[in-house]
Amino acid sequence: MILVVLLWAILASTFIFAKKALAYSDPSFLIGIRMIVAGSILLAYQKFFSKQSLAIKKEDLLTFFWVSMFHIYLAFTLEFWALQYVSALKTTIIYSATPFISAILAYFILKERLTKAKVLGIAIGLGGLVPALLAQAGLAEQAMEFHHISLPEVVLFLAVLSAAYAWFLVMKLMKRGYGLGLINGAAMLSGGILSMITSLFTTDLSNPVTELLPFIGWLALLILSANIIFYNFFGWLLKRYSITFISFSGFLSPSFATLYEWLFMGGVITWHYFASLFFIALGLFIFYREELKREGIQQH
Repeated sequence: MILVVLLWAILASTFIFAKKALAYSDPSFLIGIRMIVAGSILLAYQKFFSKQSLAIKKEDLLTFFWVSMFHIYLAFTLEFWALQYVSALKTTIIYSATPFISAILAYFILKERLTKAKVLGIAIGLGGLVPALLAQAGLAEQAMEFHHISLPEVVLFLAVLSAAYAWFLVMKLMKRGYGLGLINGAAMLSGGILSMITSLFTTDLSNPVTELLPFIGWLALLILSANIIFYNFFGWLLKRYSITFISFSGFLSPSFATLYEWLFMGGVITWHYFASLFFIALGLFIFYREELKREGIQQH
């Protein structure tokens, strides 16, 4: 149980590291460097340590391309752009809607059945985002508000939608026999290249980083925590706990983000965020209750 808590504590820290790194670079350049380095590390590990083939069949190239687009390029470009204006805490809370968005997509894409309990959980969980969205925004975010909804918040929802949809493509490739390491590594590398191409139009390449050493430091922490530790830790825990239990425990991520926002970002945590955390956790509990009861939250 302590390891599951640690997993989400690590994930919450990645939003802080990303926010810090963005202070020294354009989003597209940061994503490009991060994903090219992380993707290369993952693919090298697959090739030389896991001894896994990196071969991709011709008929699957298009699906790999769409994974790169939705899983990496669009999801991170939208998220990092929004992170320039909203807090890491609000970003984490909005990302907590991922299980609910995924369930809605599964209903339409895979025709999966939604029970009354799951519908209720989705309604409570998504409704739980409202208090955080109504919280006092920073000056930069306020400049892009329209009737209490800001453009960065809308962009973050689109990032969540992109990331959630991408997992359906990832599962499709896994059913085709590809390992998660190859899929993620290839998506990171190609998505990073797309971001670097984008940076040609968004970044002053004569001075892409305002302060080199702090940028390298935060970038290294981001790659280490998100792309290496979290990815491998998540896979290791899946061998010991069910995906249902780990997904349910995801509400811990915004809980840690709340603590980090207060400790490291000097943020003022109002009641809005605690209300959102409560209703998101309640929504997740109702949504996963039947599966948790069936599995008994047992360690494998």
